[in-house]
Amino acid sequence: MYTLKQIFTSTTRIRLLKLLLFSDKSYHLREISRRISTSPIYTSKELKNLEKIKMVKKDRLANLTLYSLNKDNEIVPELKSIFKKCK
Repeated sequence: MYTLKQIFTSTTRIRLLKLLLFSDKSYHLREISRRISTSPIYTSKELKNLEKIKMVKKDRLANLTLYSLNKDNEIVPELKSIFKKCK
């Protein structure tokens, strides 16, 4: 059995995806950083990477930028399955 760290190279990306894949909420950058115990700089970098491949949606609410999983992305169900199977 593979671990997620072997499949995905970034620990921050793994933590970020775990949070977003199993939540229906939208999160502010700092809230995500606190929940995944990573600095906002690294969190922001990974959010931008995931946004480029349309895994994450970025929405503006007044002066807040909120991030959530893009459920319209075709790979989301497969990713959920992988994350459930791997440690």
